[in-house]
Amino acid sequence: MATSKIIIMQSKKYFLSVGEPWDFDSPDGQNIINGIIIKIVSANCIIFKANYILHFNGVSGNFFVLCPRHSENDFDDLKNGKDYVTINGNVLPEEYNENMSEDYLKENSKFVIIGSIRT
Repeated sequence: MATSKIIIMQSKKYFLSVGEPWDFDSPDGQNIINGIIIKIVSANCIIFKANYILHFNGVSGNFFVLCPRHSENDFDDLKNGKDYVTINGNVLPEEYNENMSEDYLKENSKFVIIGSIRT
């Protein structure tokens, strides 16, 4: 990934459009989570910070570990002009820090949403 494209992706505002759970509601409205990309871990893992803490069946947080839902997609699609990428979203029930590896993030987060990340 070129450095300039990474900076542009991380400075843009994104939102998550939530498909599952189908009855999801947030302070931004039905099926929407607003926030920013704070870290591009890899083409298959990004850290998204919601503008608020969300609660899902006993786990809470505002940091999400996002992975493409379909193997033919990755987050390079966003930097290359695609409007969205379908995702599996896991909430990280602790503060995110730069020292967390991709494996740690995936193992210590809980799957909570299916949806898409959009500009």
